[in-house]
Amino acid sequence: MKHNWLTASQFAHRGLHGPHTGFIENSLPAFNAALEGGYGFELDVLLSRDNVAMVIHDTTLARLTGQNGITIDFTAEEHSKIKLLGTDGTIPTLKETLDQTNGKGPILIEIKGDQGKYSQIAKAVWKDIKSYQGAVAIMSFYPEILEYFKKHFPGVVRGLVATSTNDGGLPKNYFNLDQQIKTIKNLEVDFIAYDISALPNEVTEYCSHWNTPVLTWTVRSDVERKHAQNNTDNIIFEL
Repeated sequence: MKHNWLTASQFAHRGLHGPHTGFIENSLPAFNAALEGGYGFELDVLLSRDNVAMVIHDTTLARLTGQNGITIDFTAEEHSKIKLLGTDGTIPTLKETLDQTNGKGPILIEIKGDQGKYSQIAKAVWKDIKSYQGAVAIMSFYPEILEYFKKHFPGVVRGLVATSTNDGGLPKNYFNLDQQIKTIKNLEVDFIAYDISALPNEVTEYCSHWNTPVLTWTVRSDVERKHAQNNTDNIIFEL
């Protein structure tokens, strides 16, 4: 199996966050807690107004900061002055996260395509990871982003994030299982990260047949851990 690190350590979803740690998702303390626990971690990336890769899941700020506003309307410097709820921390840049991690554990970067700036966000992520010495991979629901990496930055480990449940937030064809298999084949992805609630299916079975690692998200219970153990190679979890 290529890139054995993809299955060697479990990945904390947005770092180790929540009431049991006191840390907010996608924050530097949450990532550090994951590393101290012996885990890798997954994070989300969106663009700032000045095309800097920011570590945040939502296209708006309210849920994590209590401040109204759209993520892409603020520069990276402006983001650095907005406090995360109940903390002195701020929304980190991807570069800050990589600098803190410094190769101490593997990282999965989910690149969000919600802003519609596929090439811009791909280039912003590449700028930050191109000289990084640790284990890192990019992944996305958006084939357009994976295609950009394949064409322009082919050495980057890349994975397709997928589910079969259409919640209305993404184009319909993203949820078609045959289309997902075509994407996996055509874009030569190194792994997939599949919704735990949709396992197993013909996509994950296809990947297993061709020795493409199958990761799953988001595992939150012992029952889901057992289900994942029987159907996947690794988990992205929350405690």
